[in-house]
Amino acid sequence: MTVTVAMFIKYENDKKAQMIKSPSDRADVARKAVGAMGGRLLQAYGTCGEYDMMFIYELPDMASVAANMMLADAGGMSKHHKIVPLFSNEAFLAAQARAGRLSHTYAVAGE
Repeated sequence: MTVTVAMFIKYENDKKAQMIKSPSDRADVARKAVGAMGGRLLQAYGTCGEYDMMFIYELPDMASVAANMMLADAGGMSKHHKIVPLFSNEAFLAAQARAGRLSHTYAVAGE
């Protein structure tokens, strides 16, 4: 079963300075790295503010997601990043139903 995630990246300032001097297609780099892990890049967006880019990936499993994060870190490209798992609406509805069936197993602190 594949997993879909959004990865938000804040690049190191020196790396951004290099990209200004010599533009770098980060989507192409991501596409190759994710492809080598058996996944695929679905979307890539430049962003403004807290993060510089957002990639939406489909990867075989969470271990591949972790490997992708490690590659971004090890290369010194990212200052920090955030991973957000993405679910289809159908999967989100199924999660609600499952939580409803299991609600008796959860206790609020202090009760």
